Amino acid sequence: MKRNLRLLATVLFIFVLFGTSIGPAVAAPAPRAKWTVMVYISGDNNLEDYVVKDLELELAPTGSSANVQVVALADRAPGYDTSRGDWQTTKLYHVTTGMVADAASAVADWGEKNMGDPQTLIDFVSWSKTNYPADHYVLYFWGHGWNWHPGYVMLDDTSADTLDYDEMKAAIPTLGFIDVIGYDGCNMASIEIFNLWHGHATAVSASQEYVGWDGIEYDIVLAQLAANPNMTADQVAIATSQSASKDKTWSAVAVDARFDALMTAVNNWSIALKNGLGANRSKYAKAFTATRNFWQAPMDKDLYDMAYEMNRNVSDANIKSKSVAVMNAITAVILHERHVKGYNDVYGISIYHISKASQKDSNYTYYLGIDFSLMTGWDEFLALYAQ
Repeated sequence: MKRNLRLLATVLFIFVLFGTSIGPAVAAPAPRAKWTVMVYISGDNNLEDYVVKDLELELAPTGSSANVQVVALADRAPGYDTSRGDWQTTKLYHVTTGMVADAASAVADWGEKNMGDPQTLIDFVSWSKTNYPADHYVLYFWGHGWNWHPGYVMLDDTSADTLDYDEMKAAIPTLGFIDVIGYDGCNMASIEIFNLWHGHATAVSASQEYVGWDGIEYDIVLAQLAANPNMTADQVAIATSQSASKDKTWSAVAVDARFDALMTAVNNWSIALKNGLGANRSKYAKAFTATRNFWQAPMDKDLYDMAYEMNRNVSDANIKSKSVAVMNAITAVILHERHVKGYNDVYGISIYHISKASQKDSNYTYYLGIDFSLMTGWDEFLALYAQ
């Protein structure tokens, strides 16, 4: 036994020395579960005060069982929270019922990992699927966000890095299919992000608006899964959306084959808007001005409300019919949506919009390269409209 411990210590030292991800930390894979819930906690920033709280107060009350396994990769930052020994490296947890989120409870310490590096995400998902195989998987992203915009999602202060759209796109094929994606971060419920996961997940749950300290209430979701481990992906996504009852907006959206019709409708609508621009520019401007946007994100506009305002303000029959088609396609993919009274005209999916040439900045240039732009005519319409 002592020889084995020395060997393990040597292997761990080599991994840390060369910065290589640590392999499986359990002796053998657990029996196949119904669901494995993976939580990617990017707390090496000003959100650090909530890392331990969410581990202990939301994940641990239910914890893992034979049917539902819960794992979390958590990174903390210095200077915000000193609880549980003030550990600051990236720790891997197999969350058990009543677990204390200290260093001793972690199944592995991965050192100072960069949560903005897609390889960290790949390592976590690979480890989780290998050691806790399941019929279905949920992956929650816990941290900062702003849909496709570079420089925001899963911000890691120590590494001064973020998990940008292009990095996420490159990582997804390696992650494999994940039934439900949840974003516990701000402004992630956009058509661009839903399209990113199109065909790689069944449903995505996120907020169009700023997310407060509560966000997804994991304890509520896990309790439902524990009571009914035969929940479908749609049901888990809905439960996730419903749990975030303290935020201004939240939605769950189908991104499997059901999403195809929405992409087609938006593309056809974009073409119709482009073709009708000359005759309807002033009416477009009126419709876009009336469309609901979001706090500190004026270029994020509700897609349904935009189509509604376009249908209401433009008399062109083709544009009206294409606008209605977008509205109908949104309704077909929305599994659940809730909002506060101040957002009565939002429906769960945002879209990027600019109205003048001065807004064609580095973000706009980046936008032209994402899949949604390449797959639809929306970017071509914006290029002409924003003059």
